[in-house]
Amino acid sequence: MLIQFSVENYRSILGRQTLNMATSNYFKELEQINTFDAGAVEQVPRLLRSNVIYGPNASGKSTLVNALDFMRDRVINSAKESQANEEIEVTPFKLTGASRAGDSEFEVAFLEAGVRYQYGFRCNRQRFTEEWLFAYPEGRTQKWFQRVYDPESGKDDYRFSTSFQGGRRRQDWKADTRPNALFLSKALQSNSEQLKPVLNWFQQRLRIIKAHQILVPAFTMNRCRDEADKRRVLEFMNSADLSIADIRIDTQVFSPEVLPKEMPPALRDEISQQMAGKEIMQAKFTHEDVETHEPIEFDQEEESDGTRALFAFSGPWLDVIEEERVLVVDELDTSLHPLIVHYLVRLLHHQDRKAQLVFTTHDTTLLSQKILRRDQIWFMEKDDKNATQLYPLSDYSPRDNEAIERGYLNGRYGGIPFLKDLDFHGIG
Repeated sequence: MLIQFSVENYRSILGRQTLNMATSNYFKELEQINTFDAGAVEQVPRLLRSNVIYGPNASGKSTLVNALDFMRDRVINSAKESQANEEIEVTPFKLTGASRAGDSEFEVAFLEAGVRYQYGFRCNRQRFTEEWLFAYPEGRTQKWFQRVYDPESGKDDYRFSTSFQGGRRRQDWKADTRPNALFLSKALQSNSEQLKPVLNWFQQRLRIIKAHQILVPAFTMNRCRDEADKRRVLEFMNSADLSIADIRIDTQVFSPEVLPKEMPPALRDEISQQMAGKEIMQAKFTHEDVETHEPIEFDQEEESDGTRALFAFSGPWLDVIEEERVLVVDELDTSLHPLIVHYLVRLLHHQDRKAQLVFTTHDTTLLSQKILRRDQIWFMEKDDKNATQLYPLSDYSPRDNEAIERGYLNGRYGGIPFLKDLDFHGIG
């Protein structure tokens, strides 16, 4: 479960910005539906099932999603040999000299297997300059390790607590950690038993879907190859009144003939080499003839963008709920009708599981439907330095029955586009 995520000096973000999933003590609406008890031994507040982020284009919403995705990728992959000679692909805020020369920072607090963890690191394109991990088993703080780069010696200084297991192996992990790799990643690669819950959270619990990935249906198609899972997908889609009688998944070995004929030969050859021998899938949707009720099959391309988007989304959505994952989605409303978005969010809220959702959207109708608590709504906008600011609706102390959608569209909370008048004199 996600408690909070912070990022500093990354792309459009200059100062430290923090997204918090803990409930506010001032708001009590929808408490039994939209929040849940974390269940940790340590005193942790109730957590929100979802947070939504609003803001104009280029305000930094995708940057926040990318920051969490960057952190996840570094934890899982930075110690791999394939990364040995590569720069760290991190981009600081570029509009001040200090930030261009400074490090980017990422920190996340989460719960896994009943234990709270707080992990973070600082880095530039050449190396990781700081890294730390705290654990809170049985409510007691344990600083498992800290790594700090010393520019004078050109070496990393490591400090381990007695509660961090590994014995002599810790020294091997330290010695084998490259400047462009995380110590955590190296220890996980070396099968540290104590750190496996941390890896599980990043690798299995956290799921991130970027805007361009929403219409990619591979995960759902794989689920539909199992009959029981296919039935769950069908039930999920038909609850949105799509009237799909059945789904069939065709599989075949890749052939260059499936590529468009107008594709450039060089690109065709490259794709053919990458896909040689691989299996590709195609979804077929069955509807009933409105008069005879006989089954009529439609190719995936014959369905609407909305149907295809919901199909692609149904597999990950069901998986997140069933496995109690944390799903982060950029532009949830892409190709989805607002009522479908409302349905998806309500579905997650009404589960008795501890799944969570963080999403960006431009769909303001959510704000007027009593679907979200006031502490679940966040905004983003640029300040006078053109740097992203992330802040919650609660900063404005909204009243219980305040018309939040109208207030947002009227600019009461910020986070809306500022549109300059155009001078059409002389045009045409």
